[in-house]
Amino acid sequence: MRIAVVLGFLLLVGSASGGSDVSRYQVERGSQLEKELGYEVSVQDKHDEWQSDSRDGIGIEGPAPEYVVKFHATAGGKLKDLFELDLALTDANGTLLHVPLAIRSRYNKENQVDVRFLIKKDVINGAVLTIRCGGPPQGEASYAIRLGEVPVLNLPKKSMPEKSFTDAVAIAEQFLRGQKIDLSNGVLLRAEFRNYLRDERETPRWDITWALAGDKGVDVWVWQDGSAKLTRGRSSPRILPKKSLTEAVTIAEEFLRGQKIDVSKHMLLRAEFTINFINDRETPFWDIAWGLDHQRVIASVLQDGSAKLIRAR
Repeated sequence: MRIAVVLGFLLLVGSASGGSDVSRYQVERGSQLEKELGYEVSVQDKHDEWQSDSRDGIGIEGPAPEYVVKFHATAGGKLKDLFELDLALTDANGTLLHVPLAIRSRYNKENQVDVRFLIKKDVINGAVLTIRCGGPPQGEASYAIRLGEVPVLNLPKKSMPEKSFTDAVAIAEQFLRGQKIDLSNGVLLRAEFRNYLRDERETPRWDITWALAGDKGVDVWVWQDGSAKLTRGRSSPRILPKKSLTEAVTIAEEFLRGQKIDVSKHMLLRAEFTINFINDRETPFWDIAWGLDHQRVIASVLQDGSAKLIRAR
């Protein structure tokens, strides 16, 4: 890729020492310069971003009028003296907007720059992010990134579990026995299939949690191929469920049948015992979700065995 280099001058208002050179670079997509700078920038439909961040992959249907732009850079290498990130917006008549999005002191120890903002889709082709680095006496360098050239992220396809809830729990139990971890007095608190992970390098998995004696807990990940991994255990909650996980699921299914909602063809994707503050009161309940393609049915079961429909769409 060709990288255009233009020499300009940085005007120093109120200084008697004259200007220093500014080397301006246009960063081409996929170029060697882009790799050397090491920044990360993404563009995604706002509704898709909401859906990808949603625990259940639920969002607003249809495209949004805006994109979400995310930028991350580490002050190192060519960006060692990064001090500002600017956004400029232009059209055929000239510059419409030129504002700093992030300012980093040259003297502080902060070495990360993270920015997130919304931009209308119909103006993104005229939007340019500029990374500004350096300064006197070595001179300044600026690196321009045209947002219209950044590929728009597509919403990743949901994957359903290849192991059922029951199978995943059985695999986790067998794995823990091999680790000499006793579950005889344990309480199953959570089994959740994670199919919308933020890190695309991670594969979908079941996250399964037990509370053990002595305010301890144990977490196990079970992947689609049936392999398992012991992860850092969380402490047990102060309040434990009065209904077991399987009892809560049965109660919720019976409740849903009474609401004329059939989940017999859906897969159980989450059953988690959680504690929220509702009307200034600590309220423990089971949060239970089923899925079928893009449909989600979510219900809650309280300690007294009562149930409530949260979502059915």
